[in-house]
Amino acid sequence: MTAFLLLLLAHVLADFYWQPSHWVADKKEKSYRSKYLYMHVGVVVIASYVFLGQWANPLPALAIGLVHGIIDVVKIKFDKKGTAGWFVADQVAHVITIALTAVVLISTISLSLDTFKTWLYTPKTLAQLAGALLCLSPISFLVGILTRPWRDELDKLVPDANDNLANAGRWIGMSERLLIFVFVVVSQFSAIGFLIAAKSLLRYNDKNASGEVPPAYISKKSEYVLVGTLMSYTCAIVIAMAIKMFYQ
Repeated sequence: MTAFLLLLLAHVLADFYWQPSHWVADKKEKSYRSKYLYMHVGVVVIASYVFLGQWANPLPALAIGLVHGIIDVVKIKFDKKGTAGWFVADQVAHVITIALTAVVLISTISLSLDTFKTWLYTPKTLAQLAGALLCLSPISFLVGILTRPWRDELDKLVPDANDNLANAGRWIGMSERLLIFVFVVVSQFSAIGFLIAAKSLLRYNDKNASGEVPPAYISKKSEYVLVGTLMSYTCAIVIAMAIKMFYQ
């Protein structure tokens, strides 16, 4: 675990703090022909070697640097628009590389797998994983179905209003439910009140930004968001409380 954390710290520093923006821009433009790609790989190797502290064994740091460079080239080749999906995939690939290197270093592959399986196949872990997944897409569909009448009413008031970012409400709802689920599981109920208060302030500011939209639409839109939010929060709290019954 120590080796993994040291290598992870080296990766975060090398990839996000010790890589100037003009290096990134040059890499995107020239890919493997960019000199900054190899300078970045060198920084990764040096950071990994220094943080790991195994002075007689530079091979792990060299291997991480080599794989890091390959992952970066693949990402540059296929990620032309800088999407979030490729960013996450890139970082996951780096973390997997670090984890595999750490496992090889401590030579406990079977022990690590057994430990992971032991952790995974427990009622507490399985219940929490199932609950978190339930709070995401399934509840989004449920809340969407329950609030459809009010959504249709808003469409009749202002057809083609187009006043929302694409899928923003869905992602906001999933993020809120996941936070509430975690808060209930760890018994931090006061944090839920802070989340509700923060969202209330945002909706208050939105309600006062009238512009050319009819006041009736703004009022109904605020009520629609409030109903959807309360439904979403209630579902997350109920799921979290039910999940806790499986391991308490």
